Amino acid sequence: MGTPAKASGGGGRYYEHVIDSIKGMIARGELKCGEKIPSERDLAERFNVSRVPIREALKILEYMGILDSSRGDGTYVRNITVEDLIGKMDFAVTATADTLMDLLELRISLETFAAYYAALRRTDEDIDALRQTIVDMREAKKLPHMDDASIQHLRQLSHQFHRCLVRAAHNSVLSSVYENLYELLDISRQFTTNSSGFSYNSILAHEAVFNKIIQKDAEGARESMQEHLADVRINLSTKLAEAEAEELLHATPAG
Repeated sequence: MGTPAKASGGGGRYYEHVIDSIKGMIARGELKCGEKIPSERDLAERFNVSRVPIREALKILEYMGILDSSRGDGTYVRNITVEDLIGKMDFAVTATADTLMDLLELRISLETFAAYYAALRRTDEDIDALRQTIVDMREAKKLPHMDDASIQHLRQLSHQFHRCLVRAAHNSVLSSVYENLYELLDISRQFTTNSSGFSYNSILAHEAVFNKIIQKDAEGARESMQEHLADVRINLSTKLAEAEAEELLHATPAG
């Protein structure tokens, strides 16, 4: 497959270097559409990093639609055009450089605003859509074993709840802005989900917002969303600190 550049301790985080290297491998035809990519272990050895940045890079590339792990026997390169590859890869690196906390701040602004107006303007159809996503989340959480596909399904249900909430605010500009930023905001979400999927506390947080919307309590809905995303902020800060510590650990020369 050729010799990629090693991730260094220079600028940027290690997973960014991995993303850029995989981009080059696909662009040069070293990794072809439909082909299974090397294992995390092999990629870690190839790029001279731990498995942590490899895992983060692969998750981001899958969220961007570049890779696919849904088959259950490994991760594959999706069938995409060169234009898609260049645009989405550059977008992914830009979105994950040092802007995750900025993205979360934007989410807090947009979604607390949406919760407030959803409580005032929601229709019966909006209530039905929000309720169904919560029912589906509770059912999905009942599975005795949470594999990658199950965790991904829970993430999608949570994302669907937030999208339904934004639509329930019935503000066309807000909906347009949110949809245009959806992929970018989605990158920040995948950093705030633990390895076992969503906890019941997370589902209860969604239900708290939903109940305030049913009651047409606009201020209560805003406060419940603020509390939910404050917990998300703590989770994100912790994960970023852990990832940075892991990278520094593996950047330290042995002996």
